[in-house]
Amino acid sequence: MAEAPNAEGYEDYQTEDEIKQQECITVFSTKDAILEPGISKTFERFLDLGGNADEGIQALSTSFVGLPQMINVLLEWLHTAGYRKREIQSMVEEHVKLLVLRHFDPKKADLIFTEEGSTPSWLEEMIGYPTWRKLFYQLVEQYPDCLMLKFAMKLISDAGYQSEITSASTASHQPEVFSGLLRNALMQVTAARPAELQDSLRELSQLVCHSQHTYFYSQTVLQLLEGGEGLADFRRWLSQEIQRAAHSRRHEVTNMSLHFMGVGSHSRLFEALGAMLSRSALNPADISILHKHYSDEGDPPPVQFLQIPQLLELLVQALFKPGSNINPDHKEKYLYILAYAASVYDQPSGVAYKEELEGTKKAIESAHAVCSRINVSYAELQVEIPTLFEYIKHPVVSMGVLRWVEFTLTDPTFFEVAAESSALFLVLLDEIAASHKLQHPFILALLKRLIEGSYPTLEENVQLELKRSLVDHLVQLFSCGYVLPVADYVHKCMAMETLDNSLVRHFVSEVLGIIQPPYSPDFMTVFLPLVHNQEITGPLMNAEGTDPVSLFIVECSKSKPKRKKRTRML
Repeated sequence: MAEAPNAEGYEDYQTEDEIKQQECITVFSTKDAILEPGISKTFERFLDLGGNADEGIQALSTSFVGLPQMINVLLEWLHTAGYRKREIQSMVEEHVKLLVLRHFDPKKADLIFTEEGSTPSWLEEMIGYPTWRKLFYQLVEQYPDCLMLKFAMKLISDAGYQSEITSASTASHQPEVFSGLLRNALMQVTAARPAELQDSLRELSQLVCHSQHTYFYSQTVLQLLEGGEGLADFRRWLSQEIQRAAHSRRHEVTNMSLHFMGVGSHSRLFEALGAMLSRSALNPADISILHKHYSDEGDPPPVQFLQIPQLLELLVQALFKPGSNINPDHKEKYLYILAYAASVYDQPSGVAYKEELEGTKKAIESAHAVCSRINVSYAELQVEIPTLFEYIKHPVVSMGVLRWVEFTLTDPTFFEVAAESSALFLVLLDEIAASHKLQHPFILALLKRLIEGSYPTLEENVQLELKRSLVDHLVQLFSCGYVLPVADYVHKCMAMETLDNSLVRHFVSEVLGIIQPPYSPDFMTVFLPLVHNQEITGPLMNAEGTDPVSLFIVECSKSKPKRKKRTRML
């Protein structure tokens, strides 16, 4: 018979409560455990499990080292040694940040977070300090799935610091935070002044185009915005600008964008547009499908399906780029589609207004006949200038001619073989600037490219004369109302020394000859530095102070708001 186990066989046996008591004692025995935030709750749990209070107190007192107190003593020594308190605080914060980044454990962080049962008071206190908010931004980049960090980001956003969250990857993991950033970015675009609009659009696009998910969400938000007809036009324009930015970043969003426009209900049209836009290339077969749909006198699709910037740009290039090869059998269809997109609009009744279609198509065809030719001579261009001036009144023709001028003047061989024709091409830019304000940014972009270009085959004096001529066209663009962007560009050229001082001086002299007070604060901000630069305006000034430079400076000094004198408080 087997012997029954004696009492010694049960010496190592522990109940479940005793095991948990031992776990608490282990916690109490860790260095400076008494200073941990949740230690009081752990001690209460220890007592509830039947633990001995004296044993727990003994473990806590034995494990106490007093590291925080030691650190405070060390900090006092540093202060006594001559360090400023702000320097000491910065040193400590940076060291703590380094330790946290090195040893952060997302699982432990989530465990602490869930055990608290509510928002930890220390977390709410931390987000009130810029240093610790920056720490959270760094941590969430490394651990995007950590629940505690996600909640911290939400608290930061709710507390009004969402403008600090500049990383789209950080915000994209949390809809609430991303929505706050998107709202702020949209508000910046709507409130931006003309000179600031491109920067605001760039920031919005960078946020929206972070991924397909953020693009889809943002476009959905735009589609759901409610308002009058003006807001609908703005929403459509902004949606197209975001789509353009996504394409420039090589994101494939074509099908998504077409669905948002409602093209999905027209399957053949959807396939044709999707094929051309995704490849960024036109083809006769898909153009024929578009032509068939929109030449239908019965019920053509909405014209907005054709008014996609990428599609319009492809059509303009096909028809106005010198030497562009279009199958003669399909040229009429290309002309018709571009004219339809540019001149037709859908009336509230649902009927398409086509009164200007034929006139627009004729204008495009006539301009195309000139611009599609290769190496137009000076004499030929002189003959065609009146014709182009006549049809430039149509915005779509104007855009086509602008692209033709761009293709021609940026050809590396142009100034080697036909430099004398450049003046006639630039005159076309002046006419476009005077007729179409919305095309001013494109004209400025081209003039920048030409001014900053190098022309090694031309002698230095010829190059300087060419750039002087280009500066004259900058002044013309300035006089047509594109004031701040032009002045800001020349200001940056001066600051970066990318433009010869003689050319900047010529610009300043010409501008002073056409402007009159009062001057806006924005204009004075960008133009006064040019005027105050003695190397530029010194030769333009006289001793009597009656020159335009001196008079402008005097006028600006009158316009500056006077500062109120401060009363010293005793």
